Amino acid sequence: MTGRRVATIAMLLIAGIFAGAQLGKIAPLVAWYQAEAGFSLVLVGWLTSMIGAFVAVVALPAGWAIDRVGIRRAALVGSLFLSAGAIALPLLDAPALILSARLIEGIGYVVLVIALPALLTAISPPAWRGPVLAVWSCFVPVGYAVSDIVARALLPVVDPAAYLLLMAAGYVLFAGGGLLLAALTPDEGDIPGSAETGTGARVSTLNPSVLLIALSFGCFVVQSVSFFSFAPAFIAEGGALILSAGVITLFTPIGNVLAGFLVAGAGARRIAWIAVAAFALTAAATVLIYASPVPVVATVAAVIFCITSGIVGSALFAAIPLVVPRGGSVSIAIGVVAQAGGIGTLFGPPLAAWVIGLGGWTGLGAYLAVVGVVGIVFLLPDALRAVPSRGNA
Repeated sequence: MTGRRVATIAMLLIAGIFAGAQLGKIAPLVAWYQAEAGFSLVLVGWLTSMIGAFVAVVALPAGWAIDRVGIRRAALVGSLFLSAGAIALPLLDAPALILSARLIEGIGYVVLVIALPALLTAISPPAWRGPVLAVWSCFVPVGYAVSDIVARALLPVVDPAAYLLLMAAGYVLFAGGGLLLAALTPDEGDIPGSAETGTGARVSTLNPSVLLIALSFGCFVVQSVSFFSFAPAFIAEGGALILSAGVITLFTPIGNVLAGFLVAGAGARRIAWIAVAAFALTAAATVLIYASPVPVVATVAAVIFCITSGIVGSALFAAIPLVVPRGGSVSIAIGVVAQAGGIGTLFGPPLAAWVIGLGGWTGLGAYLAVVGVVGIVFLLPDALRAVPSRGNA
């Protein structure tokens, strides 16, 4: 049974990475969609950002719906939608149909980013939940990396449609296997929330700790997405970074994995302190990245930012099951956190661009440091007191 449980968790984590890869798979094909499908640059932008915008709008309502129908059924339905949209996307040639396929993908994606971590919580033994969710939290950056690596390897030798079908096949393979194993794997331990939670219990999920983690997660997303979005432009304009933006980004999963070890066996209060310490390092690093004229110092600061940013995101995700009250719902809590992250993804880059226009790159560094400090402020109530939840150590 333990072997099956480990295999189930591993396959669902890889399925999450391939779900994240669906976000990044359009970026290498901008020119192809303009030339072959007649897309304008604006339409390509919508094709690229539609799924992220969907999360920003409906993640919380999706969490409520998932709680109503149950996480296993929701994960299956979400997988069917994402798979259908991903498979249809390369087979269609009319812009309206292509956008419709992307919309279907988006429906499946927004369900999956809530249902899959909730399912991982349900099937993981209590001691595993923090590390498993810490690893889960890297599914978007690693997914982007996977889509970029596969595109670089295949697009010079195969048709873009074949590349898109391969990305879809990767998700179908691991999600299908993971969900099949999950159907044969019973829940473990005391699980916060279930499909039977009533309206009052669902409302009780939105306790101060859950809401503060969601707000802190929104700060984390604004900080990280702003850095990653403008790192190439910073380097192109003479920023003192030795490594390329892509190489620097690859340090983020190190933080995710490190967080898995740090949160193992930790309660909500200790995880909050881990996130506070990591947030403080990201804030300090952003100032050095943009203000230091010494390439080695700026580059080391960027690497530290990526690693500690990975720790922040992983720690916040790992804390979710620990702060959900008894009778509450992990699905709803994840929906709240995902909604905050989606809003941060949507508005973070435009706000950062506005700051750069006003204060230049050093202004961006100061702004990102302030965002990190605000994230710390949201975490302090849980860090400074025992949280009325399953884990206070």
